[in-house]
Amino acid sequence: LHAALRNRLGSHVHQAGSLVAPERLRFDFTHNKPLTADELTDIERHANAIILANYPVNTRWTTHKRAVAEGAMALFGEKYGDVVRVVSFGEDEGVSMELCGGTHVDTTAEIGNFRVVNETSSAAGVRRIEVLTGRAAEELVETRLHVLDEAADLLHARPEEVGDAVKQLAEQHQALQKELAQMRQKLAQQESANLLGQATQVDGFNVLATQVDAPDMDTMRQMTDWFRDKLGSAVIVLGAVVDEKPMLVASVTQDLIDRGMHAGNLVREAAKIMGGGGGGRPNMAQAGGKDAGQLPAALASVSDWVNANLKG
Repeated sequence: LHAALRNRLGSHVHQAGSLVAPERLRFDFTHNKPLTADELTDIERHANAIILANYPVNTRWTTHKRAVAEGAMALFGEKYGDVVRVVSFGEDEGVSMELCGGTHVDTTAEIGNFRVVNETSSAAGVRRIEVLTGRAAEELVETRLHVLDEAADLLHARPEEVGDAVKQLAEQHQALQKELAQMRQKLAQQESANLLGQATQVDGFNVLATQVDAPDMDTMRQMTDWFRDKLGSAVIVLGAVVDEKPMLVASVTQDLIDRGMHAGNLVREAAKIMGGGGGGRPNMAQAGGKDAGQLPAALASVSDWVNANLKG
């Protein structure tokens, strides 16, 4: 792995820690950014090529000075004695030669399959790569192939076509979501038209406080904009139960802001009735509560608030 990392990323890569178990390993190395998918694929392929080459693993003792002169890699920051143990394979081809005191296989082929499963940050300027080997790596591949086959069956596609099939499904889903949003907007406009008659006149302007059937806050804001365009000078408060929670959206036209109306203050007071809170700008605000059963009472309080705070 160390050799594969240096081959792909450059000579700045040095080992900065590791954990080695029979069928898994964790390897920390110096590098200043996350590895790309292509880099991880190349590293995995390079490591597997070394394994498949079935290099004999050689160990020998020599002086630290001579080992370093011959090109042996040392653990970053580690202190060594005068005599060190050198482990190498493919030495004639310059594959790998390191100072190491651990136990090793006799040939690289004994390692078996090699699969990278994770790559993360370990510390500043240090990355961590995790690998499965041997039977554990084979089981990982078997599991992923099984999942791929299941996905292919569900998509009525060949395994190699799963990626394109999923992409097509995602595009269809996105198109349907867009169509659904447009339909919801049309329904909201139709409902808004039916609710226009509920507006009441207060001192020459309209006050509309009503509950609507809206799936989200965006739809409520769109409905509020539509009402404002239709009603002109107005205080508008819409309420809806979204994800089982009571929500309020308020809008106040500029001429009424000058007369003491404030959307943020209005919804803040109304939301208290529902056990919630909120606020916002003088012209637009929103709030939420805890008790959906109190939404009608919160909306009913709007007229009293308007009358109590109106100036001029």
